Amino acid sequence: MGKIVRLTESDLERIVNKVIQEQEMKEGIFDPIVDRYQGLKGVWRGEGYDYFKHLSSLRGLTKQLQKLDRPNIRIMGDLQSLKTKVSASKMPPDKKQNLTDTIDKAVQHFEVYSKLINTIEQIASQRLA
Repeated sequence: MGKIVRLTESDLERIVNKVIQEQEMKEGIFDPIVDRYQGLKGVWRGEGYDYFKHLSSLRGLTKQLQKLDRPNIRIMGDLQSLKTKVSASKMPPDKKQNLTDTIDKAVQHFEVYSKLINTIEQIASQRLA
């Protein structure tokens, strides 16, 4: 079992402040050195290292988005069904038109969004020539 050490509040405050100062020094002073090191590491690994690293991240994000969009795809189908029901209803024509136009806009926006996600996925799947 380790030793039990008693600290006063001021001792603890001093230790915490010292740790914070050391952390700020590590983050601030060495940033240019770290940046140069990362640049050299990228050169050593090849010109496209960062490119591939970011494409890999992008590919992972698009997969997450597509997974999250599965329920939305079902909802868009439900909206199309609702539009059919609204069109066949006895609703006043102006309200019917307004509602069907709004549904169409929602579906179109989702389709544009889906196409953009697919385009991003295609870009992320590329290889540097």
